[in-house]
Amino acid sequence: MNFARSQPRYKASLDITPLIDVVFLLLVFLLLTMTFTEDRPDVEEAIIDIELAKSSTTQDPTPTDAITLLIDEKGSLYQADAAIPKTRDELKLYLAEQLVSKPKLSVNVKADHRAKHGQVIDALDMLKELGIQHVHLVIEKQKQ
Repeated sequence: MNFARSQPRYKASLDITPLIDVVFLLLVFLLLTMTFTEDRPDVEEAIIDIELAKSSTTQDPTPTDAITLLIDEKGSLYQADAAIPKTRDELKLYLAEQLVSKPKLSVNVKADHRAKHGQVIDALDMLKELGIQHVHLVIEKQKQ
């Protein structure tokens, strides 16, 4: 049976050009209003959650060729390049090997401000036992 339609059927179409224009304008707006910050943590601080102590009277940065020793809030010891904590003996062995090749070895100690005082002193004692004379405690400058 053939039924005749009273109204002709229109083909539906969707024009997405205005939608693309709006999305592009939003993208441009977000890119222009975005702020870029320069205050990024060091690589080792990004791997290991360390919040340095702050002071308003800091000195110039310490030597960059120094070995960096990290102490987190739990008292775990890290070498700057490694995300795995080291035991005191492993770190002592590593530093002794470095001391043979570099007699004037310099060590930067970055301790979390939540670390216990005794844990930091233990690390400093270990460095003194090895005979390392150039030890720098690294802190952040307070923002005013």
